[in-house]
Amino acid sequence: MPDFQTLSIAIILISLVITASFVILIPDWRLALYALAVQYVVVATLISHLVPLPLAIVRVISGGLALMILYFTARQKLENLRRAYNEAQDDEARDVIARRASRQLFVVGFPFRLFSLALVVVGIIGIVSSMSFLGLTQDVLFGAVWLMMAGILVSVLSRDVLRLGLGILIFTSGFCILETATEESLLLYGLLNISDLLIALVIAHLGALPTTNSLERRGDER
Repeated sequence: MPDFQTLSIAIILISLVITASFVILIPDWRLALYALAVQYVVVATLISHLVPLPLAIVRVISGGLALMILYFTARQKLENLRRAYNEAQDDEARDVIARRASRQLFVVGFPFRLFSLALVVVGIIGIVSSMSFLGLTQDVLFGAVWLMMAGILVSVLSRDVLRLGLGILIFTSGFCILETATEESLLLYGLLNISDLLIALVIAHLGALPTTNSLERRGDER
């Protein structure tokens, strides 16, 4: 029967896989943000095995602030689309705005994303179980590599700016685990947490760029 520590590590790793999978597979932006919020808590739990608990909680705080920025940006973007739809002066413009609101967030469909996700998981399990890296334990190495690869996968498959931002944040969480386990530099750890806020602000700015006028012009041209 596995002991408590082994069971807790297994729960942490499974939670990392599930939360990142939500961001890759589920189009709904609210569920993606909720999944990433849970992921920050799980990452902080894993990091707490490497640094004191108060320092690990900093990861939750920075992640929560970053997700709040992206949440309000997504809400504002949705409100702008609704306002543009209501203010559109013809059916063609409304059709363009409706297609914009319902467009696919990913460049490929669900089956290919699921296949890519499974391939990445199997590949990482094979790599982690067959090699060592800088003396890291297998659970830490798997968590770090998985989040970095999942973040890259989200970024590559996304065509939406906000979803791209979620992929970058997932990647930085994986890199934060790897850095904390190898360097143990509090300065770099703090900079990584600050970088999450800067990334969220940049993504929020890009996601909030006005698109109403261009959509209306496209509707008029059709």
